[in-house]
Amino acid sequence: MTAQGDFAAHHRDGDDVIKVLDGQHPAGARFVAAAQHVGVTGMNAYLSTLRAAGVTLPPGLSVESARPLAVRHRWVTGPVLLDHASVHPSRFAEAVIEIAGWVRALDTRDARVDTNLANFCLADDGVVLVDVLPPLIPSLRTEPSNMFDVLFTALCFDTRVILEALIGYAARALLRSDVSLAVGQREDLARQVPQEFAEPVEASFPASWFRARVGLALRALAGEAKPAGVHDFFALTSVRAFRDLSEAQRADRVQQVDKIVKELA
Repeated sequence: MTAQGDFAAHHRDGDDVIKVLDGQHPAGARFVAAAQHVGVTGMNAYLSTLRAAGVTLPPGLSVESARPLAVRHRWVTGPVLLDHASVHPSRFAEAVIEIAGWVRALDTRDARVDTNLANFCLADDGVVLVDVLPPLIPSLRTEPSNMFDVLFTALCFDTRVILEALIGYAARALLRSDVSLAVGQREDLARQVPQEFAEPVEASFPASWFRARVGLALRALAGEAKPAGVHDFFALTSVRAFRDLSEAQRADRVQQVDKIVKELA
């Protein structure tokens, strides 16, 4: 079995899976090119930093090659975390809160994790980060050259944006569940949002976007906003959709969203 994601292709090799850094979209080419220079030593250092921060990685994880950058690990049989939101919302929320703890633990370290909910699996002993490519190393990030780079760089390296994106995505996933989340657990989820963002302040457009997303999604989860409005706003601020726009269209989208954010506030 072979599959292609945004940044890596992977295939099964018996009980193992091999993942190779291989971005397909032109907008991510500079990001992938920079990551290819990490090498075996840099990749091992990155993985060690994740483990030191308490991040649970797949068993048998090792660097397979440097060029192209590739890793190998045992196949994790547990369900993908994103799919679990509608199966067991309570367990899903617990896992998201655990991931938020990893994000905070990494804040002062030279490593970040991609908190896309599809990058995690639920194993018997907890949540596991199964995608470590590309390595997100703050000291090696490149300077943004366009508005997509600005958005993507914030999402990869700004801890506050990462947390708001994580909780926003989680709340949206729970809105699709037929089972309600307990009030206490919903409050625990909301507490993962950085308190610095509780009051309106001037911010870059990525910070503004993800702040508005998480706020709207949490209100809908509490029954204080309509889920349809959440889904519409997430579609409007989709990172993938923004990636596919021209630079002029991106500028128009930023102005459009800014107007809506001010109305929401």
